Amino acid sequence: MKYLIGLLGLLFFTLSAFSQDKNLGGIVFDKETKFRLNRVKIFNSRTQISVFNNTKGEFFIDVRAGDLLISTLSGYKNDTLKVANQTSLVIYLKRLAIRLPEVVFKDSVLSAKAKYEETKKEFNKLYRLGNNKDIINVGPGGAGLGIDAIWSAFSKEGRNARRLLEVMERDYQNAIIDQVFNRELVARSTGLKGDKLLIFMLNFRPSYAFVVKANEYDLVNYIKQASMRFNMSNFQNISELKPIELP
Repeated sequence: MKYLIGLLGLLFFTLSAFSQDKNLGGIVFDKETKFRLNRVKIFNSRTQISVFNNTKGEFFIDVRAGDLLISTLSGYKNDTLKVANQTSLVIYLKRLAIRLPEVVFKDSVLSAKAKYEETKKEFNKLYRLGNNKDIINVGPGGAGLGIDAIWSAFSKEGRNARRLLEVMERDYQNAIIDQVFNRELVARSTGLKGDKLLIFMLNFRPSYAFVVKANEYDLVNYIKQASMRFNMSNFQNISELKPIELP
């Protein structure tokens, strides 16, 4: 009889301990980059209590075995974690795939390049005068100096042509940046509008080298990281600047 009472007491104690809440710590990571994520909301569906993690990605929440924790963060898929006998909670959030049309990256670059090539054709002679890369010609008889290249390198017309060629190439690069890093994409990725959107795009305009190498994920990730910096800093408000009046 004493043995039965003792066994029941042990069982009751075990069930009681099992059902008690305990305060567990955890951390939230990006599933792909393994970077820590902050501002994540962790919701216990049983207790109806929510907590947010800190800037280090860490959080503490009261749970018991069997609880379901739902983690949410803008730009990421919701994650549901079932509490078992963990001593700490590790949550991985998967980024939402923001599908950008292929045309944004392919057709935009092709369009800008086509315009550049068309301009080069229109100024074919100008391009020849400005391009002094091949001063040495290699032919069947060996290497020799190109007369056109020498004249291009030292003549006033050649220097002017090179300046205009540099402008053409710079315009071409800016056209690609403008078509890829456009208002629609930035507004959709950041939620910014009006003057704030303009200020953001002026302060965080990416380089040509980055744009031509970046894929969809790289570009959107860059915009989102820049948006976090933008929201934490005071960038110049240009909304009240008056337009320049031409004489």
